[in-house]
Amino acid sequence: MKNKHIFGPVPSRRLGYSLGIDLVKRKYCSYDCIYCEVGKTTNKIIDRIDFGNDKIIVEELKTFLNDYTGRIDCITFTGSGEPTLNVKMGSILNEVKKITKLPVTLLTNGSLFFREDIRNESINFDIVIPSLDSVIEETFMRVNKPHRDLNLSEIIKGLIKFSNDYKGKIYLEILLVKGFNDSDGDLLNLRKIVEKMRVDKIQINTVVRPPAYKEAKPIDENDKQRIKNILGDLVELDLVFSQNNIVQSNSGKKEVTELLKRRPCTFEQISISLGIDGEKLKIILDELQKEMKDKLKVDKFDGEFYYKVVGNE
Repeated sequence: MKNKHIFGPVPSRRLGYSLGIDLVKRKYCSYDCIYCEVGKTTNKIIDRIDFGNDKIIVEELKTFLNDYTGRIDCITFTGSGEPTLNVKMGSILNEVKKITKLPVTLLTNGSLFFREDIRNESINFDIVIPSLDSVIEETFMRVNKPHRDLNLSEIIKGLIKFSNDYKGKIYLEILLVKGFNDSDGDLLNLRKIVEKMRVDKIQINTVVRPPAYKEAKPIDENDKQRIKNILGDLVELDLVFSQNNIVQSNSGKKEVTELLKRRPCTFEQISISLGIDGEKLKIILDELQKEMKDKLKVDKFDGEFYYKVVGNE
């Protein structure tokens, strides 16, 4: 069976080896974030949809877990858009928990927690990683480009309520874009809201792959201590995945292609993610460039070269 919804496991800076489940079609999202590595949002929605993929996802996962012998630390609901838009998210989670004891994580932009149904479904995840990039209306609009019917105040209230009701681990992600939401004023206002939430960690991220919009740039190295000083002791910076104990795999062209369809990666990131040594990966990429021609792109961003596959669902 070809996996259309399962990808990885890939090494995550937060979760170890994470097996991804893509719940929505590319690129259905409630935001059009300027920094998004997946690309610009083509279907900006806030109404939940039945994507008709719930049974397929469960079967793919069963088959994968039965066949795979490598390391998996967790399963993550994530992918090419906002996973909470899938109206079957809760039932898919229930089925996943029937077939594995692995912890299940929800990676979400947090925009829809004002909805009671989404809060109730999300309670059942072992780990929830919501985003909150700004609590200032003007900045929020510039960075996240939300659906016109979203209200920042309601989003914040939903996140506060969920975080205080939820009993699992919650890691709040804040993605900072240079010159957009990294000022002292932005961060101080964020801290006031975060203090009303119950979170286990605050994870600071920045633009590390080619973004949807070229104006999105990473924060400077010398900004990190200032950010930590403002946001407090729960902040984690420099979340770099350990390259120790990387297990070599039999991954080949198919796995490389599937990875690069979902997000741009450097040579090193592909090697670590799929357990492919450098010499073998060079051969694979050379072959893919000949076979795929203009579908395999290489972009330079922040001094690094990123491979990506375009023109495929």
